[in-house]
Amino acid sequence: MIENLELRAVPGTDPAIRTLAAAQQAELAAVYGDDQPQVGLHPDIAFILLLLEGSPVGCVGLQPVGPGLGEIKRMYVDPSARGWGLSRHLLTAVEAEAQRNGITRLRLETGTQQLEAIALYTHHGYVPTPPYPPFENESASLCFAKDL
Repeated sequence: MIENLELRAVPGTDPAIRTLAAAQQAELAAVYGDDQPQVGLHPDIAFILLLLEGSPVGCVGLQPVGPGLGEIKRMYVDPSARGWGLSRHLLTAVEAEAQRNGITRLRLETGTQQLEAIALYTHHGYVPTPPYPPFENESASLCFAKDL
């Protein structure tokens, strides 16, 4: 077990969320280029901030899509904190938050080059699904979903 780990619900306006989300987008742009779809976030998105020894090192967003449907957005762990299983903590936390909010199905999009993310999601029961907008014509996108 990792000591000094904290998961905290925060708004999307939280400075740590903005910093982590910007780092995630920069990392993706370095892999896939700047022409990837820029998907805006729903104003009701809920974020979970992961702190390790008081420092923000990860985040995940839960975006409402429709009745019973939510989407995982901006899941990210800073490179300095990778390899310790922190993404599993974030995934478990966002699934629990979804269930508390009456969401019965979660979906997500990740890239074909995010091998660790693909392994994480499939290991936790997410199955490939047809791409949904705006990813239906993106060859570098993979979509997954899980019934909770």
